[in-house]
Amino acid sequence: MGTTGAARAGGACQMQELGEIPIRDEGGHLTLDAEIDGRPVRMLLDTGSSETLLSRSGVKDLGLSTVPLPYGVEFYGVGGKDQAAVVPVQEFELGGLVARKLDIFVTGLRPFGDAVGVVGARFLLQTDVEFDVPEGKLRLFKPQNCPGDQVVYWGGAFSVAPMTSSYTQQNIQVTVHVGAASVAAVMDTGANTSILTLESAARAGLTPQSTGVTSDGPTLGTGQDVMRTYVGIFPSFAFGDETIKNAKLQFADLFGADLENDRLNTRIAHQMIQTQMLLGADFFRSHRVYVWQSQRKVYVSYMGGPVFQTRQTPKPPPAATATK
Repeated sequence: MGTTGAARAGGACQMQELGEIPIRDEGGHLTLDAEIDGRPVRMLLDTGSSETLLSRSGVKDLGLSTVPLPYGVEFYGVGGKDQAAVVPVQEFELGGLVARKLDIFVTGLRPFGDAVGVVGARFLLQTDVEFDVPEGKLRLFKPQNCPGDQVVYWGGAFSVAPMTSSYTQQNIQVTVHVGAASVAAVMDTGANTSILTLESAARAGLTPQSTGVTSDGPTLGTGQDVMRTYVGIFPSFAFGDETIKNAKLQFADLFGADLENDRLNTRIAHQMIQTQMLLGADFFRSHRVYVWQSQRKVYVSYMGGPVFQTRQTPKPPPAATATK
């Protein structure tokens, strides 16, 4: 625990650092080290998930016992829904943040290396969070007396966007612009690449039938359904003052399976459908991101390299130009 150089540069502003956790970039997934009941575990960093989750295979590896949920709780996400259970845990620790005597949801997440589950947004957003993926660090902060943009303690150019999600939604949602379309985007470190819904891509001017659009093959998500994804070049992408020209982006029917599977027309499924874009790990790899909870703002600094990637190119495309 400590105080950063922002305290000196910003006068009364005190950036109290609560913890710093290494981020690993493994096979397209961003992972963290945590502890469950004193045992070290590898977890996927997934701000697209509101909850912290364990996979069924991870629970088995840890020798824990699941408890079925009485009302058939389900998770909705990319690719449809999945059934859930819970596992009682005495202590979950990450970077100095500790939760005790909690029930962690268990679902059938697909295996990803040796990770046993995901750390979701609800746990992370107990404090301000800085995602410094270019330097391989996640930092937790409690700023004091820091008005304006003083939380951007590293200096340099930045862009800012208000958080449009409510406190109850437990995600990091902002409004971005793709072409002339305003798009509700969830900042999702669990998605390897950024992706638009079919509807938002159409509002921005592209459909699967548009000239120059190509297929990017099938994609799997939380659920069991397979989506077909497409790639197109959009005139521009803007996050606050940062603009990327000729942005090459994926798009797909992200939540179509949720509507098909949601026989009871639940609020949860339709809350998912409101998401029009996922800003994935590719965006975080090229930016330093600070989520300011009390002011409900997200600050980003472009750090270099390609902003968006697709699966079509095994090598990174040329660096995108981020202009003010």
